[in-house]
Amino acid sequence: MLVMPPAPQLPPGPWGAVASSDFTVWSGPWGVSFASNLTPDKDTGLGSWTAQTFVDTIRAGRVMGRGRPLLPPMPYPAYQNFSDPDLRAMFAYLHTLKPIANKVPEPIAPAGPAAQ
Repeated sequence: MLVMPPAPQLPPGPWGAVASSDFTVWSGPWGVSFASNLTPDKDTGLGSWTAQTFVDTIRAGRVMGRGRPLLPPMPYPAYQNFSDPDLRAMFAYLHTLKPIANKVPEPIAPAGPAAQ
């Protein structure tokens, strides 16, 4: 299990989230989430996905188009109105990247009052 330090507490104000210095870990009201592996690695990335699965994921804002909601840092709302050919082109580009085996942790749910 990945052990993460607790996210820093922010003062009241316009803050909605904090991120690690490399922007691969985000913490906010949704809990803690980690940047996904978007390389074409078959076991830990997009290598087993189809272009349609990618399109469905972006359109629905859910993993595989029907799973858990996508979380920050994935800016899927910025891409939801792209055309299917544009999303397929993005998927095709991602498949030109070198596959990197990088298992990303599952999101961590926010701590409730009992956990504090």
